[in-house]
Amino acid sequence: MDFIQAKLKQYFWVIPVIYILTAIFLLRGKVQYIYIAAAILVALTAIVQRYGTSKPEIALARWLAVLAAIGISASVILSIEKIEILTEPAHIASCSLSPVVACSPIIASPQASAFGFPNSFIGIFGFTAVFAAAMTIAAGATKLARAWWRTLLGGITFGASFAAWLFYQGVFEIGKLCLYCMLVWLVTFASLWLVTAYCIKNKHINLGKHLNKLLSFKHELIAITYAAIFLLLFYRWSDYWLSLF
Repeated sequence: MDFIQAKLKQYFWVIPVIYILTAIFLLRGKVQYIYIAAAILVALTAIVQRYGTSKPEIALARWLAVLAAIGISASVILSIEKIEILTEPAHIASCSLSPVVACSPIIASPQASAFGFPNSFIGIFGFTAVFAAAMTIAAGATKLARAWWRTLLGGITFGASFAAWLFYQGVFEIGKLCLYCMLVWLVTFASLWLVTAYCIKNKHINLGKHLNKLLSFKHELIAITYAAIFLLLFYRWSDYWLSLF
């Protein structure tokens, strides 16, 4: 077991890259398998974090690399699905599994191109930037300037705000659930709370005593955010979900 843990830690930074390549080139079109692969990736990261001693910056970088890898994969696949829908109007997106879980209506909606081009392009750019930031830290740049951290946090905050808007539009306005979009929501909000807590702890930002303390509970905030997302999804289509049992 110790040998496996040591190897995981030694070659950890290759694992997110393998996930990206596997998700895009081998698992594309099989959204269930992509979720399983993402769960395995998160579990491996948790093992490395649990049993490996590292600086806080490295621990954060690991999570950012993993979350960004999941976001990059989902964004690339959504972009490919968008192109296929535009070139083949009869195309059904691979994540359209039921009347409720259906990506095609969301991908084809005006909200999916909020700035005049596919939102997934923003995801590719944004998550790649976060991945690059994680690799920068992993390479040894642990003494980065306050402005660097504030820029990173600002970009992730924008992404989380945009994700919240897209969540509302997809679930309550369009009335469909896109599983690839949900991956983007989950990793974006997790990244937000992790980076916010780190920036507060290291005094890169100061939001006041009480807010600083509240936002330092990163794991609790991630859990609450995820619980809120799943409760809203259940509330929106409770009749449908219950009909499956």
